[in-house]
Formats: sequence, structure tokens, C-alpha cells
Amino acid sequence: MSNCTNVGQSGNGISLADNPIPSGVICNLIGYGQSAGGQSAKVMDKNGTVVAQISCAGSAGGSIQPMLAPSGSNSFFTANNGPYTVTIANTGSQTSQVIKAYDAISAGTITYAGSWVFIAEDSPNGGDCDFNDCTVLLSWNLSAG
Repeated sequence: MSNCTNVGQSGNGISLADNPIPSGVICNLIGYGQSAGGQSAKVMDKNGTVVAQISCAGSAGGSIQPMLAPSGSNSFFTANNGPYTVTIANTGSQTSQVIKAYDAISAGTITYAGSWVFIAEDSPNGGDCDFNDCTVLLSWNLSAG
């Protein structure tokens, strides 16, 4: 059994403070899972309130499953109470191990959009360390309307 805790970081409370989301922008959370265990992603504001969430059930044979917002929840929000944190987990007893990257789209001195990509290993203390169990994208766009 491998141990993936030396790669990336824990999926429990990933801070986005190093690339903060500007106030007033539209944010969207999307993703897919492809593991036997279900996957979930949540975005929380500075008070710990869940502002967006998506999840998918596990799939036999690792078929690709879209992560969708549960009934009564949103996968999008307007930023106004950062800094934000993201939690990525499986439905089992272990916290996912996550690798993240950030990129922005700018022209001149204006940044128009930004996005984080998160890839997760759903069993960091004994999984196969392939970091393909779910992929989550959190993006923001400068303008509304």
C-alpha cells in the first residue's frame, strides 16, 4: 500500500487565500468523479457557510460521473464573503489528498477571470496514488450581466 500524504495537501479546508476571489464576481463549481466511492466538493466562505457544493455517487468500474449540486443547493455563487476554502472528500472514511493549481486570464492591468483546478486521490493512506478519482474546477468571471 502506498501513502500519498507526501503529495499535494489534505482535501479538508483548502485555503484560496493565496489567490483570493474578488468581491462581486460570479463563481462556478464543476467537476466529475470516476472512482468506486462517491466524491464531493464544497466551497465555504470565511464564516464556514457552504456557498456552493457538488457531488457524485460512486461508480462500478470507475465510469465517469458528473458532479452535480444536491437538490436545494447551488454550484454557483456571487463572491462577497471571502476568503474561501474548498473541501474535497470521498464518501469513505478517508479525507482526499489534493493537488491544486491556479491560473488567471488578464489583459493589460485587468484580470477578467481566474480558475483553480483540483485533482484528488480519494484514499491517500492506502490508495493507488493516481490522483484521478475526481477533478474539480472552481472558476470566477469579473463581470455579471
